[in-house]
Amino acid sequence: MNILLIFPKLEHGVTTYRDKGTPFAKLFGNPYLSLSQVAASTPGNHKIRIIDENFEEIDFDGNWNLVGITSLTMLAPRAYEIADEFRRRGVKVVLGGYHPTALPEEAKKHADAVVIGEAEEVWAEVVRDAERGEMKEFYYGKHVNMEKIPIPRRDLVKYKPLTAGIQTSRGCPNACDFCATSVFLGRVLRSRPIENVIEEMKKIPNKVLIFRDASLTLNPNYSMQLFKAMMPLRKKWIANGNINLLGKNEKFLKYARKAGCISWFVGFESINPSSLKEAHKVSNKAEEYEKAIKTVRKYGMGIVGGFIFGFDNDTPEIFDSTLDAVLSWEIDAAEFNILTPYPGTPLYSRLEKEGRILTKDWTKYTQAHVVYQPKNMTPEELLEGTKYVIKHFYSYREMIKRIYGALKIHKFAPYAFSLPTINVAMYRYYRNEFFNGKDEKKLPPYE
Repeated sequence: MNILLIFPKLEHGVTTYRDKGTPFAKLFGNPYLSLSQVAASTPGNHKIRIIDENFEEIDFDGNWNLVGITSLTMLAPRAYEIADEFRRRGVKVVLGGYHPTALPEEAKKHADAVVIGEAEEVWAEVVRDAERGEMKEFYYGKHVNMEKIPIPRRDLVKYKPLTAGIQTSRGCPNACDFCATSVFLGRVLRSRPIENVIEEMKKIPNKVLIFRDASLTLNPNYSMQLFKAMMPLRKKWIANGNINLLGKNEKFLKYARKAGCISWFVGFESINPSSLKEAHKVSNKAEEYEKAIKTVRKYGMGIVGGFIFGFDNDTPEIFDSTLDAVLSWEIDAAEFNILTPYPGTPLYSRLEKEGRILTKDWTKYTQAHVVYQPKNMTPEELLEGTKYVIKHFYSYREMIKRIYGALKIHKFAPYAFSLPTINVAMYRYYRNEFFNGKDEKKLPPYE
């Protein structure tokens, strides 16, 4: 069969469909793994093509026997449009990914079959059934045995960004209220054999990697063994990590630095302890953030922080207090997101039960829109407060201060030279998502 796998175009994010054909697409591109993993799990001698719509147009007129489309929640409307068009032409369509897993009955309206959960171990069955013309409506993927997970077919990805994605584990023992990871991938951390990870790394030509794990700090002993094995490869990399473990385990930091770590993305989520408790982010201790950040920076690695506004324990005062904190910590970059109740998460179930979901227009589920009724502020206050923090943190003055400070302290450290790229990428992203592509030069008063 001729099989086409599609990643729909992104209208939201650091790199989006609007960057197609520009240097930004290659520089800031996000190295997705899902479809190349599915392609590697395809049995037999089938011809497979992967199209990322953010880089190339979809060939609706090709001689396709089966089309597979992956979808996040914000991509669902576009995924459904693509699926409907192929089905109109008589082509069988399979939908999978986070959103179809969360809402399979909705997805089924636009597909011949829906894969629920992880696809690798069930995809061969889907393909065989499609060959026989006997596809089931739903296929239930099990949690994949990480010893058997295939190396992604990166050779099928036509347009490649400068960075490459890799994954060492799936699952997350934390059960954050707003996060879909533990819901869909399980709360048991499943890790690949280190020799398999190293074998894959050796086949990746890119010099910079992004780890697609929930966190490399969930099993520090495993990660330190991995770091030891990585050292001869001389790769540079970025990964997710928990700030409190990073701040307390200097041995871990030493190994990470020697293995080529440039920067850690840290989900601080909130500086409000009550909001952290509400979100079940039990591993975070807000009072320890500043000390931990200094410890990480001592080892020459950067910190990119993630913050969420709109928890039920948040009031309008959260914006000033967060801005004060992040500027005093001198972190290298930050994401400021609006709490978003993704389908399938405990947060979504709770807010829907309480009648607080304001819209199910999935294109607005981007963390840049208010799609639910906040408890202690209006939707307008939540949006404007988030924009207020963004405008100050990504003002020209503050970006220049961050970049100059890092170059002064760390001189030629790799992460210091990555700072302009990170800050420019985030600046472009927020300018487009929150300010309609315009520079916000008139800032409100800030002390």
